[in-house]
Amino acid sequence: MLLMLIVSPLSYSQKMAADGKVGISFFTGNGSSTGLLFGGGLDIPFQDRLYFRPELNITTHGGTPIELGGKLKYVLPTSPFGTDFYVDGGIGVWFSSGGSALGIDGGAGTLFSLSGSNLKIPVEIRLGPILESGSTVFHIAITSGVRLGIP
Repeated sequence: MLLMLIVSPLSYSQKMAADGKVGISFFTGNGSSTGLLFGGGLDIPFQDRLYFRPELNITTHGGTPIELGGKLKYVLPTSPFGTDFYVDGGIGVWFSSGGSALGIDGGAGTLFSLSGSNLKIPVEIRLGPILESGSTVFHIAITSGVRLGIP
């Protein structure tokens, strides 16, 4: 079974891709704040239009929260506008000076192609709770960046 999961991406024409992103991040709830988010990830083809996405996100909020996440991304069938729309979500472990917490998020975005290159511009919104011991913070992130298809 594990071999099928490893080999299955080879049967699709999808490419692996890496990206870097920057955006604005909002924490609401127990002490609301606004900060910047810097991050990156790797889209690893898993099934037709489905990717596994490990990622790392760093924010400028108090305590410098850092997320190590595992997400699933589903790219919707091609739109007539020449852009790829997707939905994604998953879990992450957040680390900060106050300890660690579990985050659950979901979101949506689009990939704008740059003609004649392997580059795309992703634009995304993601939101969800970060569950800390004794409190819950709600996280909203709006990001954009550069995505490079890996041949």
